[in-house]
Parts: sequence; C-alpha cells; structure tokens
Amino acid sequence: MWITVMLVVLSLPAIGSTEEIGPGTDWCARVHALPPGEELVLRPGDYDGPCTIRRGGSPGLPLVIRAKDLREPPRIVYEGVTGNVLNIYASHLVIRGLQFGPTLGDVDAIRLYEGSDVTIEDSRFIGVGGIAVVATHSSVRSIVVRGNEVTRSGSTAMYFGCHDGVWCAATDIVLEHNYVHDVDARDPEIGYGIQVKLNSTAIVRDNVVVNTKGPGIMIYGATDASRVSVVERNFVAGSRTSSGILVGGGPAIVRNNVAIGSAEAGIALQDYAKREILRGIAVVHNTVYGNAKGGIVVPPDARVEATLLNNAVHAGPAATPFPVGRVGVLSLGNVDCGRAACFLRPDSWDFSPLASRPGQMLGVSLMPVDDYFGRRRGMPGTVGAIEPPGGQVAPGFKVLPGARGQRPAGREGHAGQHRSERAPVQLLPTAAPAGPPGWAGRPQSARKDPKELRD
Repeated sequence: MWITVMLVVLSLPAIGSTEEIGPGTDWCARVHALPPGEELVLRPGDYDGPCTIRRGGSPGLPLVIRAKDLREPPRIVYEGVTGNVLNIYASHLVIRGLQFGPTLGDVDAIRLYEGSDVTIEDSRFIGVGGIAVVATHSSVRSIVVRGNEVTRSGSTAMYFGCHDGVWCAATDIVLEHNYVHDVDARDPEIGYGIQVKLNSTAIVRDNVVVNTKGPGIMIYGATDASRVSVVERNFVAGSRTSSGILVGGGPAIVRNNVAIGSAEAGIALQDYAKREILRGIAVVHNTVYGNAKGGIVVPPDARVEATLLNNAVHAGPAATPFPVGRVGVLSLGNVDCGRAACFLRPDSWDFSPLASRPGQMLGVSLMPVDDYFGRRRGMPGTVGAIEPPGGQVAPGFKVLPGARGQRPAGREGHAGQHRSERAPVQLLPTAAPAGPPGWAGRPQSARKDPKELRD
C-alpha cells in the first residue's frame, strides 16, 4: 500500500514551482507550457513580443508571470503595428513587475479580451502609444490593477468596459496604488487617466493621477442602481482640459480624495449623453483646491440626486466652490475655504487642516472610517479629506506617513526607486498651487498616431 501511495505522490505535478528564464528565450511558448500554479520568472533584459495568452491557471492556482527583481523589470519589446504587446484570453493569471513600451501609435500594452481573476501589478508602462491596460471586448470580472506606473502614454492610461454599456461590462474591478502621469492624446481624443464605462463597476482607490489631457478619473455609472462604484483616497492634479474627477452617472461614492489644479472642476458631475442617471451620488470628505472653473460642480439643468457632505473646497474669485440651494442636491457641512483659510501650506501641497473642524453626520453608511492617508477618523470626522496631523501629498506612488519609500499596507514594490524616469509635470499656472519644492517642468508632447476608444 505504501508503495502505491508513493507512486501516486511522485506522479503528481509540482504545485507552486518556478521556472526561471533569461532574454532570448521564447517566453511566450514557455507560458503556454506552464501548469496551473506555476511561476515563470523573467531575469532582467529584453524579451520579444507580442504574445497572446490563451490559457491561465485555475481557481486558487493562478499562472504567474513575474520579474525576478522588481528593481530591474524585464521589458517586453514590440515594435510592430499589427497587434498589441500582450493579448489575454485567459483567467486566473498574474502579471507582476514587467515593463512595456515604448510602442507605436494604436498599439496597446495589455489588452484583456476575456477572462476573470486577472491581476496586473508592479509593472511599468512607458511611452505606450495606445492604452496601457484595457478591457473593452467582452464582459470581464475580478480584475485587479495595482502598483503600476503609467507615464508618457499616447492615449488613455486605463480603460474598462464598453462604451454603450450593453455589449460588455467590467465588474468587480479594483484599481489601486497606481501612479499615472503625463497622459497625452491627439485631438479629438480625450486622454483620460482612468476610465470606467457605463454599467462597469470599480473601486478606484489610493491612486496618484497627475497631468492628464482629459479627466484624471472618470466613471460613467450604471443603469442598475445597485451597482455602485467607489472613488476614494486618490490624489488627482492638473487635468489640462477637463476636471480632476468626473462622474458621468451614479450610483457612486466619491470620498477622501484630494483634487487640485485642473482646467475645469476638481470634482464634477456630468449628465453624460443625457442618460439621466445622476442619482445615488455621494461626494463626501474631499479636499478640492485651485481648480480653474469651480470646486465641486453640478450641471445646472440636469436631473440630479446627490449628497455633498463635509467637503473642504477652495475656488478662485471667479469660480464657485460648491452648489448651494440646488434642487436635488443635499449640501451639508461643506466649507468654503476661499472665505477663510483651511489648509496649512497649500502652495506646497500640504492640505493638513489648520484646525480640527468636525463635519456633520448623515447616516453611518456615508461616513468614511479613515482619511486620505488611511488614518482612523472620528465620527464625525474633520471636514475635508485629511485628518490632523495631516501630511504633504506628493507626486509618485502614494506613501503613507511614517512609511517613507514603502508601498502602503505593507506591499512590496518599487515605490520611490524610479524617480529618474518620471517626467516632471506642469500644472496649470492660473489654477494650481506651485507644489512642493522641485515639482516643476513641462508636459510631455503628444506622440504620433495614438489610439483611444472615443467617447
């Protein structure tokens, strides 16, 4: 009997083993030879693309493709124009620590055609002519995109769902701890940082999105009022043509964000395509500063059902901080920081409150339990996104106070290790504060022939 058991055990495939390869290896072929639960580890260097992945892992045993060293990411190189760098038709897959770009216009880095339980993390997308991460072909779910840097993108950086919300939807999406900056697109294309389309739902949290052509973050809502998207604890700065955070429909919760220095509003509601789904929207405990055309803006004529609660908003002399007396908008506890100073050093992006100013309570479900930095809030919390003692927000991956150079929540990664490759950002001089010392430069020029699925 023992001999039989030993033979059975020896015949089972290894679970959780790794295969390490170097440049020159046909890495795409090796991916398709891996059993579920195995890892393909890529040493530093360049690897030829494109690659189409048609098989993944299994539940609890994802197939993992990762860098050997996050500090020296292997680069997937594709100089053609007939496809994308990485096409995914698979589930239970992890992509970790790879580098993509530059690519020519109309060439995306990672295009997810179908699948679920896919994680893309700790990777770099530099000078991608198309979209860095996109899923617009079929309904996908349980997609996590975290800890990635997207810079000098020739199109929208991240795009999820179908434009009409009928053909496909992306659900249970988590977009977190990403650093997106210097997004460009050729006219008439928009150039979003993060975009979540109609009937797609996502949690968008702890991202830093700066110097985009279009909105830093835009969500379009859902026709099903039970499908709520959450936009929280993001730093959004310097949209060159639009608002920092744009809500094209509800239901949505927008809380604990810092939105500064954009060409239009810090946070704006828009009745996109006159769909009349601006309902179930809560804009709660945000800090909004120095946006050219208003702080929190609601369209004057559209039907709206929204709650604006405990926001700290500064607007210029020609702009309105937030609507007052607007039909359909419940506005409580919001503070006009143009009348009296609210922030410690806003010109240095330190939006710590000058004084602890408790907001108002309006149902426990709406009240955030933490602030922008993840600090525990009281009930009610201080008005705005940040509780005392506060701290300075900054470009780069979001770092929590007391955790310099480390990713939040104990995550391993390359935060703070690649600043030499990060292009400086030019915020709008008429709207934005100057920013912390050394934060100066110019926007990136448009790349040739970028691709973007249009609005």
